[in-house]
Amino acid sequence: MTEQAYAKPIRILHSLLALSMLTQLAIGELMDVPEVAMPVVAETHWIAPAIAHEAHKHAVPGVAVEETLGFEVHELLGLFIAGLLLIRIMLAMTSLPGANWRHLVPWMFADGRKQLQGEIKAQVDGWKQAKLAAPEDGEAVARSVHGLIILAGIGMAITGTVLFFGWSQTVPQTDLIDMVAETHELIVVGLEALLVAHILAVILHQRQGHNIIARIKPTA
Repeated sequence: MTEQAYAKPIRILHSLLALSMLTQLAIGELMDVPEVAMPVVAETHWIAPAIAHEAHKHAVPGVAVEETLGFEVHELLGLFIAGLLLIRIMLAMTSLPGANWRHLVPWMFADGRKQLQGEIKAQVDGWKQAKLAAPEDGEAVARSVHGLIILAGIGMAITGTVLFFGWSQTVPQTDLIDMVAETHELIVVGLEALLVAHILAVILHQRQGHNIIARIKPTA
């Protein structure tokens, strides 16, 4: 592998997605959601409500709940991220270095699975000691994490788009919209876990002198 394993369009998209996703997650946890209160009944949700769904200001049915600035920014930024992901999907159909689906989801291909299994077997003992292999020796693992983040982002964008068009500010949500909202929250939790793992790996790589940031920074 060369020092620069990713084409410049991929590096630029990586930076834009990283910045916008982290901002979006922060806004999503802090914003108030405009929602009409449901009648109080005893029920169990299969996903616990996120911070963003606690303590909103409800209105009575038939009266629209005013959108907060945080919610409006969340909607607009979500559409921006969806556009970035659409570009990333199109680039995944090209032969640009680091762009193709074979790089993002190696477990879907026989040669990718073989490489991934070999890397995991060779590196698992080091992981237990917080030691990571050099980037050129762990390409399939790193790309798998990137792929999972992209897939989680796509899932978040799809469910978020459904909520954008289906969310009601005048009446309680339908069961379908509630299910989509809970699925959206579940994907967000998974995405947050992946991002934490990704950022931690970058920090460990840098501490071990691998200079992994040079491989993905947009100005390289």
